Amino acid sequence: MALADAQYWAAYGSDPESTSTTSARESRTDALHNQEQAREVESQLEIDIETFRRDVEAEEEAIARRLTGISGGDEVLGAWGEKVTVSQTFWGFAEQAYPGAPRESVDLTGHLQDAIEQATVARINKLSVTDPAAAKEWLDAHPEFAATVGLIDPAVAARLWQGMASESTRGPADGGGERWATGPLAQLFDIAPFTIGNLNGLLAKDRDEFNRETLRQTLDDPDATEEQRAAAEQTQKALDRALSHSPEGTAVQLVAFEVPADGGERDMRAAISVGDLDTAQYVGVMLPGMDSSVAVSIRGLVGNAINMQDAHVRVGNADATASVVWMGFESAGANPFTSEFLGRDDLAQEGALPLVRFLGGVDATNPSAETTIHAYSYSTRLATYALSAGPYGGGEVDHLVLYGSPGVAEAVRTVDDLVGVPPGEVYSTKSVGDQLRLPRPEILQVQAYGFVMAASAASGQAGMAELGEALSDVGVDNADPNDPSFWSGHEPNVFVSDGVFGHAADETPRSDGYWSRGSDSIKDGALIAAGRGDEVR
Repeated sequence: MALADAQYWAAYGSDPESTSTTSARESRTDALHNQEQAREVESQLEIDIETFRRDVEAEEEAIARRLTGISGGDEVLGAWGEKVTVSQTFWGFAEQAYPGAPRESVDLTGHLQDAIEQATVARINKLSVTDPAAAKEWLDAHPEFAATVGLIDPAVAARLWQGMASESTRGPADGGGERWATGPLAQLFDIAPFTIGNLNGLLAKDRDEFNRETLRQTLDDPDATEEQRAAAEQTQKALDRALSHSPEGTAVQLVAFEVPADGGERDMRAAISVGDLDTAQYVGVMLPGMDSSVAVSIRGLVGNAINMQDAHVRVGNADATASVVWMGFESAGANPFTSEFLGRDDLAQEGALPLVRFLGGVDATNPSAETTIHAYSYSTRLATYALSAGPYGGGEVDHLVLYGSPGVAEAVRTVDDLVGVPPGEVYSTKSVGDQLRLPRPEILQVQAYGFVMAASAASGQAGMAELGEALSDVGVDNADPNDPSFWSGHEPNVFVSDGVFGHAADETPRSDGYWSRGSDSIKDGALIAAGRGDEVR
């Protein structure tokens, strides 16, 4: 008897001398079957453990947002608000680039973001080379993947693009022009163009090519959801409007377009640049206010970017400009009687990181440009989170203009807390209608606001910013950038919104909005963006 057979029979307790050959084979087959079942159970257990690990990491990330907000000192607030006495407030771990190098602190949130980034890059690489049918099947099963692409660091995204481009070639496209014909970029262009179009750190002209393919595929997809189709149709109308209402030769670039299959109306994302984002000397990023969405608002929002481009011409800015309307976050609702009302800070916090990544991408591809954020209404909170030193910050711009702010980010008490922009390049304006003082307590304020709004709706929603400031859910009123106390000893850069009554961004029947074509406030914004803030009233 062979040694292997002897070991087998010893293990399974049968005597080969007293068992027929057939019975022996059947017993051995049953044993192997049992081993196979055991391996299947073990494999499923590994899958279950991996799923559990991911769930735990998701919870850790949520907790980390609270942990990394802890301030220094011996007495701090813990993750759930209770006081804790500790000797240190470091919640992460340290890394060294090489033995003996200085240690770099990495908090838990940063560690999780790095892990997500690495996994996303690895998946994009795999999608670019695997069997197309298998890649599509995976994408259909993971609609949430689209939202992770924009979180990749711009420098990492640039290296990813360079590697793929070196292995890809271009060729003639149907209808004229060229397209990616071979290699990983050709495959991604066909099956998942959003994986390239939403990468911050790539040239806008390249992102535009891939995002327009995503747009085309969505419009042609008979299985597209109602929300996807609405977002795609409005985006196409916005692109058409930008071309038809801009001077001949103006570049119009779709620099972000995300339509997740599992998302609702407010989960769609888009950004459109009027002007060449790759070559502009002055880049303005325009952030919309409450109740905005791609499916409902993007065509109108592009009108604001067109108006800003016109304002640059009116004030005599001769250098090339680009105005980007960025709908890259979920905006708050405008109904004060719902949980989605603009008093919520969490939506501004969640939108800050994508904005930081977008700004980093602009800086990486056009480092000589002067960048300005034009933030309107609720997005003044998002912008100030992104430019602060807190866990949601890290962005940097040359100028910041706040229009009709209902109060800035909770962590920003004075202009000095905006570490991502020079204090002298922060500006704010609030119209007369936005400064109406309504009675307190809060319930009376809501009722009074309803009366004022009903009486002056045609004038652009009077007093909305004031109401939003009063009803913030963070426990204290968010700082008002139009109040002298916000400027903390600096000269207040508060300018007047002549002709604007109420809270509208664009024109109303009775007055201009903040971003109406030819309005004083949009011309002041154009002056500030070109470094001419000293000319603003």
